[in-house]
Amino acid sequence: MTSAFSKLTLHTDQPPARGFEIRSPVSGQVSAPDDNAGSVYRSGLLPDAVQIQLQGQQLVAPFAGAVSRLDMGGSRIILHHPQGLKLEICFPDACQQQTMGFHWLVADRSKIQAGQPLLQFDPSRLQRWSSPLTCLVSIVEHPKIQRLHSRTGFVAAGQDPLFWLELKSAPAN
Repeated sequence: MTSAFSKLTLHTDQPPARGFEIRSPVSGQVSAPDDNAGSVYRSGLLPDAVQIQLQGQQLVAPFAGAVSRLDMGGSRIILHHPQGLKLEICFPDACQQQTMGFHWLVADRSKIQAGQPLLQFDPSRLQRWSSPLTCLVSIVEHPKIQRLHSRTGFVAAGQDPLFWLELKSAPAN
């Protein structure tokens, strides 16, 4: 859902090549959040999110930085970039109590490298509660971001760009 506060533009073809690129942490089909997304995303309160219909079973680090979990199971994750950028990944609400569907490959609050496998998830187990299995990926608001771009269609984890960030230019002295 797009809101008046959104900085995100979805493209059906290749977004602008300029800007800071963030690779996809998962493989799957990218689209705008639909009616199955959590209520906070449907409301537009977190406007800069995309939904990915998952294909595969692994989450990888899109950049070097740190990882933290917002819940014990691993269904809500924040990836911290050294420059202050935060990427949030949320599996559906119905999956949040299914801790057996998530297997962490790194410790909470550990440093990570780009492309490093972070989490194994079990699509066959999780699809019992959420079918099709999706996740929401969003950029947490940051004062240096002017615009966000994402392309709809298939992305491969750790390989294809998910977001392009246009940063605000530094004020002239």
